[in-house]
Amino acid sequence: MIIPKCLLSVMRIVTAIVTAVILLIVSVDEKDLPSPDGAEICGRYRYALLNYDVSSQGVTNDGTYFYFSGNKHLGKADIKTGKMIRMNINAIPEALQERGCNHIGGLSYHNGYVYAAIEDGPDYLNSFIALYDAETLEFTGTYYELPHELHLEGVPWCAVDEANNYLYTAEWSNATVLNVFDLDDLTLVKTLPLSEPVDRIQGAELYDGKLYLSCDEENDRKRILSLDVTTGEVETAFTRNVGSQFEAEDITITVDEDGPVFHVLDRGERRMTTNLTAYRMTK
Repeated sequence: MIIPKCLLSVMRIVTAIVTAVILLIVSVDEKDLPSPDGAEICGRYRYALLNYDVSSQGVTNDGTYFYFSGNKHLGKADIKTGKMIRMNINAIPEALQERGCNHIGGLSYHNGYVYAAIEDGPDYLNSFIALYDAETLEFTGTYYELPHELHLEGVPWCAVDEANNYLYTAEWSNATVLNVFDLDDLTLVKTLPLSEPVDRIQGAELYDGKLYLSCDEENDRKRILSLDVTTGEVETAFTRNVGSQFEAEDITITVDEDGPVFHVLDRGERRMTTNLTAYRMTK
């Protein structure tokens, strides 16, 4: 079916108006939220409707673009403007769909590829890392199955450590170890004991020898934890106040002349919006 240009233009205008109204309502909801503890907000992009569908789970970046995931989708946006420029709305490969996979979680970027954590919730019997071409968002044909005994509740996130040629994962609930895989073939290298259990981790990214973990604690205050990948020491980096309508999702980090900026994705299911909020640590 070919949509006439005039009708397509009207649809775009209506979509833009509806999106603007939704984002205005969400903005009003958030205006009285307390400031974060240990950080300051330095920017935010908001997404709704189809842009919500492709940005509700994971986020990573290559310095020029943000890469997002939804349950079954991938998206790509310009870092400077936040504008979504490419989508893959059927991103889970057929071979993994046949294994029951129905959810793309956290993402990580490395050397022209987006590494995606994919699972088969709610059974969580099959967990995978799949590689996508960062330019096109198309599946490359490469995927790796993860050991089930280390991912009893699926694989909500993954994080690449370029310096050590590792990829990290952990259990979603009450993780006591960090799983360390060889990045070349995703064979298990070791498990690193943690100084304390970490719970409800939705995403992670490495910066300066530490994994920064986005924690979806069951209250309005959502911590960002730091995990030393050499010692396993876990600390609180800063605490966010996101409001009860949002669920914490993935995290990615950019670096500018003033240091690291932590971009954290939050999903507002009630109004089908996501926030990508930028924080700079103050302590």
